Amino acid sequence: MNSNESKIHHYLEHVKNKSITLITAAELLQLSYRQTKRLWKEYRAFGVKGLISKKRGVPSNRKIPDKHRSEIAQIITRKYPDFKPEFATEMLREHHGIMFSSETIRLIMIEYKIWFPRKGKGVVHQRRSRRLCVGELVQTDASDHLWFEDRGPRCHLYIIIDDATSEIIKGYFELEETTKGYFTVFEMYFREKGLPLSIYCDKRGTFKVNQGKKKNLTQFGRAMKELGIEIIYAHSPQAKGRVERAFKTLQDRLIREMRLNNISTIDEGNAYFPTYLAKHNLKYGIAPANPHNAHLPLKNNKALKYILCNKYQRIVSKNLEVNFDNKIYQIHADKESNHLRNTKIDVIETMKGEIYLEHRGKKIQIKGNNESLPVSLPKVIKFTDFKTTDATNKRKRFYQSQRLRRYATFSKQVRDRGYHEREELLTKNEKSLLDARLGERRKLAREENEEIRNERLEKEGAL
Repeated sequence: MNSNESKIHHYLEHVKNKSITLITAAELLQLSYRQTKRLWKEYRAFGVKGLISKKRGVPSNRKIPDKHRSEIAQIITRKYPDFKPEFATEMLREHHGIMFSSETIRLIMIEYKIWFPRKGKGVVHQRRSRRLCVGELVQTDASDHLWFEDRGPRCHLYIIIDDATSEIIKGYFELEETTKGYFTVFEMYFREKGLPLSIYCDKRGTFKVNQGKKKNLTQFGRAMKELGIEIIYAHSPQAKGRVERAFKTLQDRLIREMRLNNISTIDEGNAYFPTYLAKHNLKYGIAPANPHNAHLPLKNNKALKYILCNKYQRIVSKNLEVNFDNKIYQIHADKESNHLRNTKIDVIETMKGEIYLEHRGKKIQIKGNNESLPVSLPKVIKFTDFKTTDATNKRKRFYQSQRLRRYATFSKQVRDRGYHEREELLTKNEKSLLDARLGERRKLAREENEEIRNERLEKEGAL
């Protein structure tokens, strides 16, 4: 008996003992007189058992038949074995016409051991209010994952998500997480939407200089400074939770969607991502608190080529030449370029590998043919360097034998450590060989001095 049935039994027992009337019992139980009378009749006929609900232990009339539940479980096992309950519910609704709630599907998946609920410890993180307008703040990051499972290479997915709406604005697949990858995805974003006021990112070396002088900027930081965009650095993954949770959702849904559409390469993924994005934003995006669009217009689309790039400083030689990446770039000699001697200029390397020279925002004309600089290699000590020409001299023969013995041992070290380290080993051991030779010379000189002194003493003694 539950607590309510025990309460009914208590008052009906008082009615049986005639301590209260049936009307009083109905008022105390907050039931109608007719219902209390029915309960009293059951109690007199069957005792305490008459008060227990007849529905207890009986299956619900709305229960899904076991046969139907088994069919649903077979479909999920066959087509959506690693889908989460909510996503599996959507797939069943779209492709199979099975209209049940996600909780019902979750219980079926748990019953047939397709899904195991996870209970994690709740970590407290203070909630941060959303920005009010679209374009006021965007969050960015890249996730390394098996996005194409075993059908394609492991790669990174770059995304940009708006803080006010939780909508993913752009996404881009690339093998590695690099500055070039971020430049590519942000170029697509800037050309379509405009410039946001702020970017929220982590402290990865792509965004922030973590060693040396803090005032220095990375290539990404320098580009955003030129565009007038503020960079805000997150101190933990939870601080930029919107982009982190977006990746969790993408790893659950996007991977399965690409599997169903047989997408297995980076190019195919980049072509399909906008199609998925429309569906994703429709489900997870929300309306901003303020309808104002905070994006700033991009005045010159062509200028992005010279901003979202790598810039390096070089000094112009007196011959109006610039050395960069093992090449010499010659500046056209004219009246306008003569003042550039011994001046710092910017070397611009675009994402396509094009090279431009710039000084104070003005392009410098360079010649088309660029010479390759000679590569300086370390000196290699050869076997002939240890040979002597005077074989009759006893002292030189001794030095030669010592050198050959050391060189044989040294050659074995070179063979053991590999060809590519040969030059480095020779350069390191050259000094030690010369020091050993100098020590042998000093030793022989001391021996000669002792012989000469002994001969002189013998002559003096004979006299």
